[in-house]
Amino acid sequence: MTRTTGAGGEEFSSLPDGDTLIDDAADVPEQPVSEGLDPAGEDAWLDRIQEKPEKETWRQRIANSFAQPKQWFSRTWAFISTTPGMMVAISILLTLAIFAAGYAMSQSSATRQSSLDTLVTATEPMSNSSHVLYTSLSAADTVATASFVEFGAESPASRREYFAAIDRAIVAANQVLTNSSYSDITETTEIQELVTEIQREIPIYSGMVETARANNRMGNPLGATYMSDASSLMREGMLPKASRLFDITRQQVATEQQRLTFPQLVPLSGLLAAIFFLLLAQWWLAATTHRRLNQGFLAATVFMAAAVLWVSASNYGTWLAGTRGFEDAAQPWDELTTSRIAAQESRTDETLALVRRQSMNESAVSFDNTYAQVSFALDNAATENNQHLINAARTSLEDWSTAHYQLTGAMENGDYEEAVRILTAQSVPAGRDATAAMAFDRLDATLSQLISESRESMREYINEGLAATNLVAASVMILSLLSVLAVWLGIRPRIQEYM
Repeated sequence: MTRTTGAGGEEFSSLPDGDTLIDDAADVPEQPVSEGLDPAGEDAWLDRIQEKPEKETWRQRIANSFAQPKQWFSRTWAFISTTPGMMVAISILLTLAIFAAGYAMSQSSATRQSSLDTLVTATEPMSNSSHVLYTSLSAADTVATASFVEFGAESPASRREYFAAIDRAIVAANQVLTNSSYSDITETTEIQELVTEIQREIPIYSGMVETARANNRMGNPLGATYMSDASSLMREGMLPKASRLFDITRQQVATEQQRLTFPQLVPLSGLLAAIFFLLLAQWWLAATTHRRLNQGFLAATVFMAAAVLWVSASNYGTWLAGTRGFEDAAQPWDELTTSRIAAQESRTDETLALVRRQSMNESAVSFDNTYAQVSFALDNAATENNQHLINAARTSLEDWSTAHYQLTGAMENGDYEEAVRILTAQSVPAGRDATAAMAFDRLDATLSQLISESRESMREYINEGLAATNLVAASVMILSLLSVLAVWLGIRPRIQEYM
């Protein structure tokens, strides 16, 4: 290659074969490079401007948000449309149905057992304490008025009996307050208010009685006024509150007992529905696989049937003990309690008539009603086991009736000393009729014993209902879980046939 110079002074390179090579650097004009620009002509020291993406519309956003779930649903539906998918879906539905039914029944049974336990340990004892409070207050007033008409100071026995009745009333009031905080009762506030008012009035009543006794010992006629006012406070203030308290608690026991012995129809229907679904699934599985029985599904059906039978037997036992047995025991208890209170009121009436030197006509009307009420209660409470107590109570009632009309005759004849003897004497010579005090004390003691026996019978029926619910909640839950396990063990071989 040789180099030559042209007319203009340019240099050319010549190849050996005569071709000429042009110098590219000489021919291409030099381009100026601006400072701060990259070869592409852009600013190197600035961020490059990105194009703004296109904004999605709300329709596109909704479509994009449902795209993935739609795809999942499509795949799931495609799987369920196959026979193995249908088997899996049916097994899942059976699992949910069986577990829901078992769990609902388990919770219902546990709640019922807890409520029955509360009835035994709190609500029924509260009702009994209300009864003790009522009868103790009434007995205290009866003893106080009866001892007031005794000649001279009251006897030590009468005073001990009076203080014992007051003590029982105070203890019973405290027990009512304690049990009211644990029992399932809606009138808790009213109960607490009634008990508080009674507790506030007991010292006032006792003070008036002591004032009456002090005036009586000094021979002051004002003592009769104090005693009459004290009895009025008891009969018009304290006893109505105690009666209201007793009515509330007694009704609550009856209501709770009736509610807790009602069959568990809703949870039981869930168990029956689970069995129906199991039978329906077995029919479909037999038609699909051309087999008559599936051992797993059959075992699950047996487990659920056992749960239904267990719950049904428990419900029947609770109903039998709580409804029929409880009513048979509760009715005599209620009638005996009411008749005992009426007897105490009649005893106080005849005593106050003597204190006030009033006619016994009104007291006779009250006594006749009391006599009929006590006789009716004794007739309904009679059983083979308590016949001796019923006979003793009837004898005492007849003796009291005889003494009462003797007292009425003595008052009409103005024989005050004989009237006091008939009313207060605790012993009589052989061959003479029993006094009103003797007959009433025997009747009251017998009625108290009959009431205690009726209460024990009533509590036995409640306990039998509680025993019928034992282990039901846990057993139903275990049987339900075993049924679920049996379903999956039964469907597993059928699914494997398609894999």
